[in-house]
Amino acid sequence: MADRRSGLDRRKLDMIVDYQVQSIPILRCSGRITIGDTVTYFSSKCLEMMQRGRPTFALDLSGINHIDSTGIGRLASHLTSARTRGGDLKLVSPSRKVESVLRTTCLYDLFHIFSSAQELAEFSTVHR
Repeated sequence: MADRRSGLDRRKLDMIVDYQVQSIPILRCSGRITIGDTVTYFSSKCLEMMQRGRPTFALDLSGINHIDSTGIGRLASHLTSARTRGGDLKLVSPSRKVESVLRTTCLYDLFHIFSSAQELAEFSTVHR
């Protein structure tokens, strides 16, 4: 179903490497991360980052309007994969929906979560 106000198809997921902070690429995500094609696409983009030798990357989740248990499971799985490879998966500006699900599932404290890219940059500068 298309959202006429924003022009977005709310059934889909868009992910682009939008910007980089302190050599950490940030994938800006918008739409849904749910069972089916969107979670498959989400996983392929995260794996692509790790396979390019970028075990540390961030996801800007401010544009995510829905995430289900499959999406949360993949998010946790990619966090584990990144850390196993010596990197990390950081979250930037998670939407209220994402933050609520992370807190409900007790996964919130496992991630480094930043309110903005500026906060990520400050953290990255101090923790080099």
